[in-house]
Amino acid sequence: MRGISAAFLLFLAALTPARAGNQSAQGGRIVVANEHASTLQFFDLATGQLLKDVPTLKRPHEMVIDREAGVAYVSIAYKDGPWDQYESPGNQIQVIDLEKMAIADTIDITPHWAPHGLAFDQKSGLLYVSCESSGGEVIVVDTKQKKVLGSVKVGVPHPHSIAVVPSLNKAYTANKDVQHISVVDLKAMKPLKDIPAPTGTDGIIATPDGKYVFVGNFKGTELLVVDPKKDEVIKSIPFDLPPSTFALSPDGSKLYITFHDLGTRDGKQVLDQPGFVQELDVATLRPGAKMEVGHFPLNMTVTQDAKTAVVDTTADGSIAVVDLAQMKVIRRIKTDEWPHGVVVF
Repeated sequence: MRGISAAFLLFLAALTPARAGNQSAQGGRIVVANEHASTLQFFDLATGQLLKDVPTLKRPHEMVIDREAGVAYVSIAYKDGPWDQYESPGNQIQVIDLEKMAIADTIDITPHWAPHGLAFDQKSGLLYVSCESSGGEVIVVDTKQKKVLGSVKVGVPHPHSIAVVPSLNKAYTANKDVQHISVVDLKAMKPLKDIPAPTGTDGIIATPDGKYVFVGNFKGTELLVVDPKKDEVIKSIPFDLPPSTFALSPDGSKLYITFHDLGTRDGKQVLDQPGFVQELDVATLRPGAKMEVGHFPLNMTVTQDAKTAVVDTTADGSIAVVDLAQMKVIRRIKTDEWPHGVVVF
């Protein structure tokens, strides 16, 4: 009887689905949003095997994960072009059930439109979104009720990426085409004083302890380090290319930075220059190991065990799986056209 009971328990355990938060212990999965193909693709992290292909609304964009709920959110920013060329904006955020590998719901954010950056506060369950509507704004979405609770105008045409510091009730947007970082008081729901950034900004991320906000550079080559208590740039760290987008290790001790060289040829932008990922130690703010990763690395995510990163190498139509201890690409996985948002679970 004891042997039968043990076997039965093992059988039940095998049938129990793993939560998104502990998938990495079993090998993990990747989900990537392919903007030009309008698809989601799910892959096995350990083997690169394609698990499922799912159609989305047109041009899925950025992605963020809610590990406790086992869902991810993907913004539908533009229906027919990139941020500086589109004619028809999107006004939806799609909800992805990670266990089922399916779209579970679509949140309509009308009258707001062109949602771009996403930041999720795990404690409150609120989703913060940078939008281009109303001359540029930050909206707050209740993910349980699936509705917009409020908005704050930031007065920039293309608020790009967004980061939140929940302990200070603040949000920050990086703005490519204006010379400042926007700051929002999330408690009073009002804009605060802008932070100067003369060469425009790109990616943005806040450390889990709220000590720093790291901001990428659109045209310059310095990483901007913001103290969110003072809302000031307290350090500029020079690199040889513009620091673009970011991922943090789960404990916030390591920052990983993407770099890409958007050159021009015959007056047209080209994407055939190599891209890189570089590590930065958060405690000392010192840059560390650097590696070539592929062409036009656009977004990146880190596994919960901090051992592996997954990087969109968008111009290659693939994602790169990186061993962070060796700073080495260990696997390249072909995707549909123009991989953009990516999470690992």
